[in-house]
Amino acid sequence: MILKLLRHFNRAYGYAVFGIYLVAFGIAFLFIFIFPPATLALLFISIFGLIFFNVLGFALRTIERRWNRARLAKGLCPECGAAALSAVVAGAGEIRCGACDARHDAQGAWIKPVVHEPEPVQA
Repeated sequence: MILKLLRHFNRAYGYAVFGIYLVAFGIAFLFIFIFPPATLALLFISIFGLIFFNVLGFALRTIERRWNRARLAKGLCPECGAAALSAVVAGAGEIRCGACDARHDAQGAWIKPVVHEPEPVQA
């Protein structure tokens, strides 16, 4: 349960940070007219906040990868828990679940599925 929550949070992390910065921009824009020094304070907080958000994102991805590696070592899919794992490309170390088609690399990182564009049909 915790791994599933962490996985969903990691996949939406960039959007969440973007939302935080969008709200901070709105607040800073309002403070331009009310109290201008607060705008400068928000500017510097947001610049140094990038370091914090970058480190936090790295830590969350590392925790997810370690849990995924532990599940992959047991022969279980980190996404669905099925024991139907198969190696897709032996040299690349890519592991695919036969049940849910999730892909992970040897380090436990989730590999985003490739969606092919449909071929245009000419009449």
